[in-house]
Amino acid sequence: MKSWHFHPEIELVCVPHGKGQLYIGNKEYAYEDGVVILLNSNIPHKSFDLGFESEHYEEYVLQITPEQLNILLTQFPEFEKVGQLIKVSQEGIVLPLSTAENVFRNKFQTLPQSHSLKQWLTFIEVLDELSRANYEVLGVVSGHINSQQAERIDKVFEYITNHYSENISSQTLADLLHLTDSSFCRFFQKHTQKTFKQVLNEYRITQACKALSFSDKSIELIAYESGYGNQSFFNRVFKEIMHTTPMNYRRERQRLTNN
Repeated sequence: MKSWHFHPEIELVCVPHGKGQLYIGNKEYAYEDGVVILLNSNIPHKSFDLGFESEHYEEYVLQITPEQLNILLTQFPEFEKVGQLIKVSQEGIVLPLSTAENVFRNKFQTLPQSHSLKQWLTFIEVLDELSRANYEVLGVVSGHINSQQAERIDKVFEYITNHYSENISSQTLADLLHLTDSSFCRFFQKHTQKTFKQVLNEYRITQACKALSFSDKSIELIAYESGYGNQSFFNRVFKEIMHTTPMNYRRERQRLTNN
């Protein structure tokens, strides 16, 4: 799965247990005991398994296009609160499962054995339950993205995924999108609420975290393979994003793995 990515579908996600850190648009959210996440169309977000490198990770995802959902909402006035929920989800919605009943875990955990119609009905049932729950609104700031803009941003995410270990400049991506450097930087920040450098560094550090967790490579080598020319700069960026040093991160992962 990509790290930073987005899609036109409305997405409903359940992580039934454990703790982690969400990165959605311009917001971060730490949770424990599991979480339900509802995101409207085209909200950039990072893969939800960050922080689960050393324990069993379980995730259930349901998606529906806005057009499909709108057909249902316009035909059934009983779903008025669901319609309001969908509008609010443009800012991102989370429900920590430690404060909720097991109804969400139970509904999602039946999905692998369910046929497509049952999964679709489960999506509606969970939205209805969520609309009456004490959910939190993240307050994500996200500019409206049309299909052409979405395609352009997707090219940027794809390029970062495939070339993050190389020396990438904003001019590189500007050339890819046939824009000037300054136009690209304004365009990207307007629609993701992050600078290109922020997204590039966050992706690189995510890959570094995996290497620190699953390999015995030296930190110097991991820094180089993550796209950083020297270890001191890597250490500084790592601490800014992860709030700890690479060495301490590796020690904590080893401690969790050995427990």
